[in-house]
Amino acid sequence: MPADQHAPPGQPPRRSPERPPGGPGRDSGRDPGHDLGHVDRTVVSADGTVLAVAESGSGPALVLVGGAWDHHGSPTTDRIVAALHDRYRVVTYDRRGRGASGDTAPWSVQREVEDLAAVAASVGGPVDAVGWCVGAGVVLRGLATGVPFGRAVLWEPPYRASVDPQGDDVLFADFLDGHVAAGRRAQAVRAFLSRVLGVPIPHITAARLKPGLWRSLLADAHVLARDVRVLNGLSVPERVAASVGVPVLVASGDRGAEWMRQASVALAEAVPGARHLVVPGQGHVPEPSVLRHLVDRFVGLPAPE
Repeated sequence: MPADQHAPPGQPPRRSPERPPGGPGRDSGRDPGHDLGHVDRTVVSADGTVLAVAESGSGPALVLVGGAWDHHGSPTTDRIVAALHDRYRVVTYDRRGRGASGDTAPWSVQREVEDLAAVAASVGGPVDAVGWCVGAGVVLRGLATGVPFGRAVLWEPPYRASVDPQGDDVLFADFLDGHVAAGRRAQAVRAFLSRVLGVPIPHITAARLKPGLWRSLLADAHVLARDVRVLNGLSVPERVAASVGVPVLVASGDRGAEWMRQASVALAEAVPGARHLVVPGQGHVPEPSVLRHLVDRFVGLPAPE
């Protein structure tokens, strides 16, 4: 999977003029030089963590949850928001410990779900969800615990261990935590890109030659193990998926890794009534116009004239 098609940003996010109240605590592990995206408002999660939220557009509400490095204001998120905001009220947020959001110890999957629930509740009225890469796993967890989304579009959640003999189990999260605790942030990033997302080593090496890009990846090294845990140790969480009770579309591209498509198929089979769709010409990160088309079809808005 080419590095320029993957979720990590191609450049550092824009710096926000202010960090919202309740920003990262001293135990967050975040690189203090990490750039912050634009913040429109903040939302307080159940445990008091302050989450940075941005909004754009008007219409039916959508909450977007992206990949490991996709904060609001990152290039991938910006492009997807730009493709959607003329017809939708698009809401993005920084997950805890990332970007401009706070980080309250101890972290848990349940707290990630509570964060998503707080963001959804702050919208008011009906809201749907769109998640890609790790964000698809976050949305799935939310759906299973009753976060009130009406529908969800999920793009290529990387549940690798279920479908790929080279995939790892949940112990890999401990491995990543060990690297970060020992100050080996670069090793943690390399391991996550290679062993979780299947990025070829030459593309990872090329990323290291782009200082701005590499700094943005290192800034979030401390939260990568969390993503492995959100993703159920990289195995499709069948019991979680079986608890979902709303319409779900799981989509994947035909130009990415075969195990990514297999993971999408496996997830669609595990979610009651879910549909799976293979989209021609797409890799792991979909073109924003393609994701817009999927959302239009699934949410039910008529095609623009």
